[in-house]
Amino acid sequence: MIVVPFQNAADGIAREEALLKRAEPAVLIWQTTTPSLVVPSALARLPALQAMMAETAQQGWPVVTRRSGGGIVPQGPSTLNLAFVMPQECGTTIEDGYRLITGVLTEALSRFDISTTIGACPGAFCDGDWNVLAEGRKLVGTAQRWAANRQSRIVLAHASILMEPPELTLWPVLKRLSAAAFPEAPAINPEAHIALAALLPGRMSLKSFPGALARAAAEPLSKIKQRKNQAA
Repeated sequence: MIVVPFQNAADGIAREEALLKRAEPAVLIWQTTTPSLVVPSALARLPALQAMMAETAQQGWPVVTRRSGGGIVPQGPSTLNLAFVMPQECGTTIEDGYRLITGVLTEALSRFDISTTIGACPGAFCDGDWNVLAEGRKLVGTAQRWAANRQSRIVLAHASILMEPPELTLWPVLKRLSAAAFPEAPAINPEAHIALAALLPGRMSLKSFPGALARAAAEPLSKIKQRKNQAA
């Protein structure tokens, strides 16, 4: 499995949506060549944000919307995305979906001797209880979306991995948007984040991470496919 390149985040999100609609177990690893900010559709409709989004585009950070919830997430060459599509089995919970995708991530990171924990990180963008943290700082953010067809419910579990430090122009733009969207939340703090490049000894290791991620995802994907075939 290789990283699928997209020109912009809208294309990557559209591919995830297509896999969700297809409703077959699948893994997608993708990255974009141009920077953007991904904003939940509900947030993008807020008058306070609408006036600001045109400004962010002029500053090199156009806004792309997504149907899932959560916070504002930067995309671009410094971010690697993992999407896991799977049918919801009887008794499956949201927590099960998060455990699966964070388990894949921690397994891949452990192959580079990177220790991780799972939890919130105040001051991080799109903070949540299922961040993957390294050295107490946010390395990976996760999210889920559940959909239904006539046969079953389908889960899309998504993770965004900060591979390298983002452009410095990101932080003032992200701080303003986040403050407008979440006035009660802690201010965005760049020091609350850590990039994979800071945790790996060399450039070759960074380039080899997507392969490790694909290998870590292969076993749970195979098990999900096997259970689906047995149930058919």
